[in-house]
Amino acid sequence: MKVTVLLENATPSSRFTAKHGLSLFLETGDRRILFDMGPDASFLDNARALGIDIASADTAVISHGHADHGGGLAAYFAVTDSALSPAPVYIRERAFEGHVSGVGERQHEIGLDPALASSDRIVPTGELRVLGDGLVLFSPSGGAHAAPASNRTLFARQQDGALAPDTFAHEQSLLVHEGDRYLLVSGCSHTGILNIMARAEMLAGAPLDAVVAGFHLMAPSAGTVCDEASIRLLARELSCLKTRFYTFHCTGLAAYSLLRDELGDQISYLYTGCSVEV
Repeated sequence: MKVTVLLENATPSSRFTAKHGLSLFLETGDRRILFDMGPDASFLDNARALGIDIASADTAVISHGHADHGGGLAAYFAVTDSALSPAPVYIRERAFEGHVSGVGERQHEIGLDPALASSDRIVPTGELRVLGDGLVLFSPSGGAHAAPASNRTLFARQQDGALAPDTFAHEQSLLVHEGDRYLLVSGCSHTGILNIMARAEMLAGAPLDAVVAGFHLMAPSAGTVCDEASIRLLARELSCLKTRFYTFHCTGLAAYSLLRDELGDQISYLYTGCSVEV
């Protein structure tokens, strides 16, 4: 599988725009998948700079209902609605509900535009959706491992307008079966990367060969990073596996440096504009 980062938080090149968010272009077999769309239209500009025709994607996925992953949805519709076969956009059923980040004066809305939920290109998904050609969308339900501590500043708006801790029922990940290999793609892994990996391996019936994911080890709204001990513990658990890891975005460079201390060449950071064969 070829992974091209259309947008994430940083880039070493002046050719591209980097913003807090995520957008990936995945190529596997005969399939082309747009996975997340960043906070705005910037991922489209970067795609053009990379020579990628966004309209060539036959499938689009939004990993969860936060604007840094789906804020570019309206722009995506605008440039692809006239295509002969515009890609369906797979998104969890509750992704368009209200979502809020931060505490006190730093609290702000981070949800998707609910006006877009009625588009006939939106395909609501449940806990499991088989897309064919070795592609499966899934959501873990619970798990033995703790969720990231940075989730504590993230909330979901209830029907009565009140806020409650987000359960991330709106999150989904992509399992790819390519040849004899199993690959996992996850946006922010709010339900915990180890829980998501466990669910993926249960579905695959085999260990994962590679994981492409954010680990959500920082909380931008609070300006904090998970404590060093927790990050190093996660790194030690990951190092026991034969899986190759690629990360970005919500992992954060500070946390990545600690993960790299433990994992070495088993983990890499993917920047805006880079491509890698996974």
